[in-house]
Amino acid sequence: MSPPDRIVVHLASPALFVGASADGTGADTDVVTDEHGLPYLPRHRLAARLRAGAAGALAVAPELAAACDEVFGRGRSHGADRMLRVGHAVLDDDVRSAVVRALAGRGEPVRTTLRRAVTDAYTALESGTGVGPDGAPEPGRLRTNRVLLPGLTLSSALTWATAPGEEHWRLLARACLATTRIGLRTTRGRGRVDVRLAAADGDDPHATTLLLAAPVNKEPDREGLRV
Repeated sequence: MSPPDRIVVHLASPALFVGASADGTGADTDVVTDEHGLPYLPRHRLAARLRAGAAGALAVAPELAAACDEVFGRGRSHGADRMLRVGHAVLDDDVRSAVVRALAGRGEPVRTTLRRAVTDAYTALESGTGVGPDGAPEPGRLRTNRVLLPGLTLSSALTWATAPGEEHWRLLARACLATTRIGLRTTRGRGRVDVRLAAADGDDPHATTLLLAAPVNKEPDREGLRV
């Protein structure tokens, strides 16, 4: 198995990746998109969720605390002590290339119309009553939210400052498995995700992540080999 080179995020339910879209969509809560209208998950949000997942994983594997500090930095650090950098989680290269080609050379207002159509293809508008600070609905506050459609898979490139060891991969794999929700209003059934490590060799990301997350068996097998 070749080392994973990216993290894949599969949306199992509608997700609110709130931000500014390329042209604005008229929703009260918009979705973050790039300059071509394609939605993405910003890297700092993904990194924050992975860090939270890693912290949860330490409850059953405290021996990985040092690896957690090395992979994600100490105390929410963004400095040189952090081994891992993740990229924006984006749609696959074929989709992005096709959209870039479709927009190339287009003038206004056609370019804006096409960008909005791209955003519409991956998102939907949902309407609901606004929620107050206590979590209760507030009558008379109808709001619209633009959400990413379930079924999308986004990919984030991994960059390591130094070569990761076995414990670093185990920590990251467990952080991925522990990250099950991303985005706003996750308590309202939004943002359920499967986060996995993937390699260029095409191996199943789920199997790859489970393999890397498995604890090391230091007991010798029947032939005297350590497994």
